[in-house]
Amino acid sequence: MNGEPSHRGALHWCFYAPGRRALDVLGGSTHASGGAEAQVAHLAASLAQLGHRVTLIYGTGRGEDAPGPRMVGGVTCLDAAPAWRHPRSIPLFWRLLGRLRPDICYARLPDDFLWVIGLHARRQRAGARFIYALAHDRHCVPWRTYDYKPWFHGPLYALGLASAHVIAAQHRHQSEAVRHGLRGRIVYVPNLIRRSPGLPDAAVPKLFDAIWVAQIRPEKRLERFLDLAESLPDHSFAVVGGFDATLGAGQRQQLETRLRRAPNLTYFGAQDAAEVGKLMLASKVLVNTSEAEGFPNTMLEAWSLGIPVVSVDVDPGSVIRDWQLGLVSGSAAALRQDVLSLTEPGTARDFAERGLAYVRSSHSIGAVHQALRLALEAAGGHLGGRWTA
Repeated sequence: MNGEPSHRGALHWCFYAPGRRALDVLGGSTHASGGAEAQVAHLAASLAQLGHRVTLIYGTGRGEDAPGPRMVGGVTCLDAAPAWRHPRSIPLFWRLLGRLRPDICYARLPDDFLWVIGLHARRQRAGARFIYALAHDRHCVPWRTYDYKPWFHGPLYALGLASAHVIAAQHRHQSEAVRHGLRGRIVYVPNLIRRSPGLPDAAVPKLFDAIWVAQIRPEKRLERFLDLAESLPDHSFAVVGGFDATLGAGQRQQLETRLRRAPNLTYFGAQDAAEVGKLMLASKVLVNTSEAEGFPNTMLEAWSLGIPVVSVDVDPGSVIRDWQLGLVSGSAAALRQDVLSLTEPGTARDFAERGLAYVRSSHSIGAVHQALRLALEAAGGHLGGRWTA
């Protein structure tokens, strides 16, 4: 924490992820993490494994954990994220950045204090850089990002977005949605998939025709998957995910009732990553019913396991259509037909092979690290030599 230069050939990365979810993922608890926090944790750990010095700043502004750093998954973790409700946390955060003197700061979710990171990177020294990674299509436009007090949080997020040296987009549609004045800072950095074990054994029986995996909140539209299950009583379905706090009590009660009463559906609740993988392997297709996303980690996980995807609306960067990784339905009637077509014996094998090839070529650790290296070169930042995955 003393700001010493990084070891030769390495960089000091500082990841900023308020809350505790990224920390939990680093520690191996993945059942409640969102996709953005999981990506922060996986990327931080992968860079630490290459020999880079990596710090994670997390927390809620209250400093609940014992003072001082602790090592989790090869990453130095500090409970030092600021919050308005705890004003002393803000200058403490600024002074901490001054002591750390990171080469690269990285954040992935909208926050009121991103501009502090950007300002510090610009004042620290030549070569320090702030990378902000878009985690959702709605985050491309600050005025559409917040439902709660957008008049307050939106301008602060816009300031933070403008302070970034590099804005990392998950797919080309995001780069087109960012306001014109910032497009010169856009680079493409794919999401990281940690593993691609290969195609499953075709002889192993599938327990479920279709699986749905997500945190249950309004924009995920679980009710559409439940409608699908009701329309296909002779098929089997699985739902994995816990209920998010953004879901109203009335809507939650309705969904819980439908989950209990569906005779051809099994609800597993929130599960860790290993168990989710097992349940995906036991399924023929992954169904996505969201109205909006960034680049769903669940799609990448499915393709890495040889499971095709049927999506109602979301097709990040048109990769499903362009790479033929599944089907994009567009309506409830088409969703039903698409699931029927991909659950017929032998029909999904070609989709599975293409999905596995896609994640190995575009979302491996090597591909992500190379994209980050090119991003830093484009921004004129310091580069280290440890970039071989």
